[in-house]
Amino acid sequence: DLLAQARLAARLRAVDVRGAVDITRLFTGSIADLLDRYFESDALRGVLSVSGVIGTWAGPRSAGTAYVMLHHHVGEAGGQSGAWGFPRGGMGAVAAAIAASARGFGATVRTDAEVGRIRVRDGAVAGVTLASGEEIDASCVVTTAHPAISFLRLLDRAELPAGFAADIEHWQTRSGTVKINLALDRLPVFTAHPSVDPAVHGGTIVLSESLDDVENAFQEAVGGKPATLPFADICIPSVFDDSLAPPGKHVMSMFTQWVPDTYADTPDEAALADYADRVIARVEAVAPGFTDSVLHRQVIGPHEMQEEYGLVGGNIFHGELSLGQLFHGRPAAGYADLRTPVRWLYQAGSGTHGGGGVTGIPGRNVVRQILADQRAERWRRRLRRGSSA
Repeated sequence: DLLAQARLAARLRAVDVRGAVDITRLFTGSIADLLDRYFESDALRGVLSVSGVIGTWAGPRSAGTAYVMLHHHVGEAGGQSGAWGFPRGGMGAVAAAIAASARGFGATVRTDAEVGRIRVRDGAVAGVTLASGEEIDASCVVTTAHPAISFLRLLDRAELPAGFAADIEHWQTRSGTVKINLALDRLPVFTAHPSVDPAVHGGTIVLSESLDDVENAFQEAVGGKPATLPFADICIPSVFDDSLAPPGKHVMSMFTQWVPDTYADTPDEAALADYADRVIARVEAVAPGFTDSVLHRQVIGPHEMQEEYGLVGGNIFHGELSLGQLFHGRPAAGYADLRTPVRWLYQAGSGTHGGGGVTGIPGRNVVRQILADQRAERWRRRLRRGSSA
């Protein structure tokens, strides 16, 4: 990695002392401290603080949340840096497009084929055994599951160095996120903007009236109680994508926080339903009649995220975005290059460097790493043959 590190060092020469201090504050400070420096309006600080705590077991006054805000602005859409976009057909369409592309290059894509064990022979990966008992041999395997699943469930602990296993065991993956999906028979009519406007209804709608409200919601969850006044980050993708709902109907996605992180293992369904009622009531307060427009709702708490989607702890990033779990520490010391302690077994996904989130960065980087290792292995074999000759 020395050449890549040299290139990075050359780029960092452009960062002066002031820039270095600003970067340090951005990576270590809280989103509250950052916003306090630039904004006076509590309403504006409340809205902007949400991007610092989305998917995170931390309040806006917690250290490190300024970086979480930055993390959510990595990338671009339509040539605009930091922007987001809606894929037509929903996120499932993204997976379908990737699968179609892979098949075009000769790949075989199998679903409903749960992996029960990653097999290892003489320190190198040998393939996988499915939950059904079927064995698939492979000289190279990439796991994109949550690190705790990949290394503590699918692998024999005896194959892992003690330090690596300890890092994975202590990997922080808490969450108090609740996703609420709604089917609506009409668009909400906001008191502040009664007319239907794609720039309003099709954008991000944030229910967060003050930074203190967001902090209090987190502290309630830390104390073991679902937030009295949850915040919500809302979008209505059907405004732009008519394939998601029948004519005249709409779907709404509400990303909300917090409930206690203990709900991942011991959910309280009644309390979760009451929590969802409070979120909907917040929308009702700014868009009278909204509650009556709800045809159906789906409430996905930390327990369902963990059991149905493999998000251990309900954490959407496969691990918290704290400073100790980023870059060279993601997910274990010495393995941020997407390799693992098992030869030819690689890791990718949100729990690795480049994650969390749906970025494609870990997938791109793991392929580059595999190709580089294969080239190096070919050269070693040639050298050995040359030496023996």
